[in-house]
Amino acid sequence: MNTTTPAGNRDLAVPAPLTRLERCDRCGAGALVKVTLTSGGELHFCGHHARKHAARLLEIGAGLRSAL
Repeated sequence: MNTTTPAGNRDLAVPAPLTRLERCDRCGAGALVKVTLTSGGELHFCGHHARKHAARLLEIGAGLRSAL
């Protein structure tokens, strides 16, 4: 029996879930969305601020990941 992982599945990184300690960078509410910037930085937003800034973040190529 072969128990090796197929090559295509080895490099998949599973992002860590957001914790209750992560807060919105705009207002301090609990973070629901993690934004990964192309420069390598990260932002955390509550639902309100994620919706407010989502269009522009996607325009600049940022990655958005919901905690839900």
